[in-house]
Amino acid sequence: VAGLDKYTENTAVRVPVLPSPTSASLIESTGGAGLTVKATVFVTPAQQTSAGVAEGFTIQVFGVRWQVRPVGIDAELVAHLRGLWSRATVEPDSPGPAVEELVVAPHPEDLQGPKPPFVAFVGTDPEAAPYALSRTVTMHSIQRRSGTALMLHAVGVAGANGRAVALVAPSGTGKTTAASRLGKPLGYVTDETVIVEGDDHISPYPKPLSIIVDASRPGHKEEFSPDTLGLGPTPEDPTLGAIVIIRRDPAITVPDFELLSLPEAMIATIPETSALPKIPMPLARLARALCRGGGPYRLVYSEIADCVDVLIGLTEGPPAGAPASPEWEHLPDDGRQPLDTPWTTVSWDSVVTRAPWNDAVASEGEVVVLHDHVPSLLNRLGGTLWRLSGDRMSVAELHTRVVEDIGEHPRSNALVLEALQALVDAGIMQNVDDPA
Repeated sequence: VAGLDKYTENTAVRVPVLPSPTSASLIESTGGAGLTVKATVFVTPAQQTSAGVAEGFTIQVFGVRWQVRPVGIDAELVAHLRGLWSRATVEPDSPGPAVEELVVAPHPEDLQGPKPPFVAFVGTDPEAAPYALSRTVTMHSIQRRSGTALMLHAVGVAGANGRAVALVAPSGTGKTTAASRLGKPLGYVTDETVIVEGDDHISPYPKPLSIIVDASRPGHKEEFSPDTLGLGPTPEDPTLGAIVIIRRDPAITVPDFELLSLPEAMIATIPETSALPKIPMPLARLARALCRGGGPYRLVYSEIADCVDVLIGLTEGPPAGAPASPEWEHLPDDGRQPLDTPWTTVSWDSVVTRAPWNDAVASEGEVVVLHDHVPSLLNRLGGTLWRLSGDRMSVAELHTRVVEDIGEHPRSNALVLEALQALVDAGIMQNVDDPA
């Protein structure tokens, strides 16, 4: 029957796994770029005697410049930290972003007076302190860039031409291993977060690599400078060449490199972003980035070393003979307000319309919608219903339009009602209680 597969695809609405609580909490973070923070930190006499006031250093990461000020930290440890961050170290008075102060202290009780706006408590264990600092730099930098850049949980490697490939994957799935392997034939951009600016340039984050060296202590990571590991140079001004969603599968023997549909790639990538809803036109920004270099791509592999040639090729441009990136349409919100008393049950006599949404992208018959900062993937039927209901429309009229668009089906009446009910239950569409 014509259109059968278009009616029976799983469900009309699919909601991806949301980002981790850490990432989700960053959606509510505040702060704007370019703000210079001044804070007064008091060092106790005991700290001055036992540890001295070690000289700090300045790093530039994420497009943010941090003046690292140690308080009560041993000078030898500070020198070690400075070496680990040597790829990101800059002169404090060199041209660049405004400087933020990041106070580094062992414990909260080591500070007196008001708590600084940005502080890293790293403890007194010299083996644990470097990783504690890296985590805090990442968190504070994400907080500072919230709402101003597309932030991907990804490895970044770049060719000599400055074109970078972002390898997106969840935490704990081998991103740092990929960075340490690929960063030798290529240049090292980051093993943690790729920051894509509005012009598709990348603000590098060449942090020390966080590596588990003792399998019996999976929560303990040691930090290694990219120079110590022999990684290639970090470009000063890399551009985004392509995004690849990676997944390790020890069972396969040959890497599987393929082009993904844009909606599928967006749903896979959204959980691996930070503060995505806070940037303007978030789904359009993500779609544009995913389509860079002929993408979006997915790479499934057993050993990342087997993928070097493929990824080097991506830094040079789209693969020869590859199909064009998928076409897509941006559907921004129209400023509508929610109904005061929407009905919750859809019947054949109902009149429905879209609920307010934050942003949407349509491609290949499907629609990715961000509503109440929650992303959902609408299949062909769900997406068609959503797109047709920009204005108030009766269920009967919607059914007629859907049949015209995707074809006849013996259960089309029931399937349309079921899909509309799913959309209303998800808060993506609304029942209209007053058709007039």
